[in-house]
Amino acid sequence: MSTMDINKLENEDEKGTPDKKQIEAEEKEIMLKSDNEKMDASAELNVDAEGPVKAALSGDVTEQGREVKPKFIPIGAIKMPGFFTKNLDKEKPKEEESGLEKDNENEKTDDISKPKRNRLQFLHTCPFTQFLHKPNNDSDGNVENKRSFFNVKYPKVFQRNMPNAEATLASMETLEDKLDTPNDGMENVKLDMAETEEGKVATKLPLKERIRQKKFIIDDIVVCALVLLVLLAAIIGIIIGAQAGPPTERPLRLGRYMTTLTTCGPVEGTLDEGVYKFYNIPYAVPPIKQKRFTYAQPLNNITMCWNGTREAHERGPLCIQFLENGNITGEEDCLTLDVVTPHVRYDSQLPVVVLIGANTLAGGISPAQPSALYARTKEVVFVKPNFRLGPFGFLALDIISKSKYPETSGNYAISDLLVALQWIKYNIKHFGGDPESVTLLGHRAGATLTAALTTVTNAHKLYSRVWLSSPSVIFPGEPLEQAHKNNDQFKQISKCNDIDCLRNISAMDILSDTPDIWLGGNGGILPVADEFKHSWLVLDGELLRLHAYESWDAQKEAKESGKDKVFRPMIFGTTQHSDHSKLLRNKHLNWTTEIVEKMVNASIIGEKNLTLSIFKHFNKTYEGLVGLISSIRTLCPLVSLARMRLSAPMYVVMGEGAGGGAVGSRLAGINSDVEAILGTFDSEGPEQRRFMAAMQQLFYYYVWHGRLSGPETGLIAVAQDLLPLHGLPVCDLLIHEDIVPRYAHVD
Repeated sequence: MSTMDINKLENEDEKGTPDKKQIEAEEKEIMLKSDNEKMDASAELNVDAEGPVKAALSGDVTEQGREVKPKFIPIGAIKMPGFFTKNLDKEKPKEEESGLEKDNENEKTDDISKPKRNRLQFLHTCPFTQFLHKPNNDSDGNVENKRSFFNVKYPKVFQRNMPNAEATLASMETLEDKLDTPNDGMENVKLDMAETEEGKVATKLPLKERIRQKKFIIDDIVVCALVLLVLLAAIIGIIIGAQAGPPTERPLRLGRYMTTLTTCGPVEGTLDEGVYKFYNIPYAVPPIKQKRFTYAQPLNNITMCWNGTREAHERGPLCIQFLENGNITGEEDCLTLDVVTPHVRYDSQLPVVVLIGANTLAGGISPAQPSALYARTKEVVFVKPNFRLGPFGFLALDIISKSKYPETSGNYAISDLLVALQWIKYNIKHFGGDPESVTLLGHRAGATLTAALTTVTNAHKLYSRVWLSSPSVIFPGEPLEQAHKNNDQFKQISKCNDIDCLRNISAMDILSDTPDIWLGGNGGILPVADEFKHSWLVLDGELLRLHAYESWDAQKEAKESGKDKVFRPMIFGTTQHSDHSKLLRNKHLNWTTEIVEKMVNASIIGEKNLTLSIFKHFNKTYEGLVGLISSIRTLCPLVSLARMRLSAPMYVVMGEGAGGGAVGSRLAGINSDVEAILGTFDSEGPEQRRFMAAMQQLFYYYVWHGRLSGPETGLIAVAQDLLPLHGLPVCDLLIHEDIVPRYAHVD
């Protein structure tokens, strides 16, 4: 009987009587024995062929008459209904064992020849997966395949190609074997199909069942790892988002316009030259009409602010003032400021440099203007406030003082700067600036105002450090009543006897009523005895209460005693030829020795018979004459103040491109240091470029660190390099003869 007949018998109706079933079972057993005998006989004939089963089945034909390629059936495995189990009690015959090894080798070659496609094939190159596949040697030297990692069972289906894995064939037991029937002589082969199929079965199990049985597959590990990574990224994002403030850089509108905030409303600037420029931003109430000749008031009322966004694209007008050539420019409504910043952001705030410049307290456009190049390259924020000048900034009269309580007048420009610094304190963070790092850069008359501002107690918390370039050392020491008498000439010219008259006349009338003698400076000429000096600053009793020297002495004492823990450092500086000007140079086409000697003898130097002593330090040329004037008016007075009274550092520009104190090809004019700091200096040669680099190194290191890169005290000579200046003998002579600081320039 063939195998097909046996299968038909197994599919018969199972509702027969027990006797019939027993008879059928006995018939099956007889048929199985006969088939096995035939198979054994054919096996002996075809031992070197492809296999006994394949030979026996090579002639099978389907019911339709077509030849079918026989399927490989392992020795001892019969294709009939039953259960595939392991027969652990029976041993394989030696004859069949050799056939099994050959068949297993055929199976391996077939598996290698067929490429295996795996959805997670890339994971087999992962070191973690290779670690899981790696066999481990036990203590006896046997290879042990560990399929678990951290108590997670690794499916065997991924290890079936391991070199030491045992290839076994499954055997099929009949129902009689399961019921422990006696051995009938059939030889069964052990099959390990359950072990081979375990991984596939695990993949078909639901996740909960795999967790219960602790049978995980590599997909589960990958998914868990990905979930953990996503959760970790989410936690990090939440933490960073919770700590983050506003965006680091505000967005641009149309690629050019930048909007930021102020305490009075948003303002819109422009992106130009790689920096953001905000012009003409109001910082105080307009000082017009009833606010004329009053202290500046901050914009602390919403009715004084603007609706919507204010455009800050164009420069505003200067404060009305006298120019050095006698012309008048500017407007009375001028209390605005300009901001130039490389970044508009709230993180990594930059140091702030406040530019306070004026050629004289009556007016004059200063070179202290914001630099887009150095805002970007030096990483600083420039702020330039406008402030009142001339009579609008300093006029002190009794009719003005009586309109207030307590009675006071004058120094309106100092109040402008005070309110501007308050605006910077509250708003500069919206422009990328650091309100705790504010450097005041004063130049000429602006430096004089800045020096006076350092004596105002309310201003001490509004700035961090001070840089004073060519200030005056002459400050008011007389009471306010004396200032009223000194300015009485203005009241007579204007014919105003009350404050209402002064506030109702036009701005041009006020400028025309200002005496010309008040406008003239004493720079550029040698001093003479009893020369006239007009001081715009006064001791008003409100802002300036003490002489500047007294205030600085008190600050110095507090610093040394440790009472003042927030002492603001100051740096003084000037140039060796600060009184050089084209007007003075063109006064004579040819400066001869006789002309120079005549001018020196006609001055206070000649009156004190110091001509011979002076010419030991200066030659009889135009350069020597300018050096002498500069020493009397600016250099030596600052040396006496900075070195002798305040013990503050001081620098001296010794001539652009010159070294060792010698005068170079160009004179060091009064604007040379500030122009070098702000990049407007005309550097024609390598010597001038080295001078610019040295000056910038000195200033911007101070802005960033609050101190000089060299010694904190003493004199520093700035030429092509920074060198110590051990002394100025001519200053010792002029101080000893009481010429310095008596004849220093006023503003």
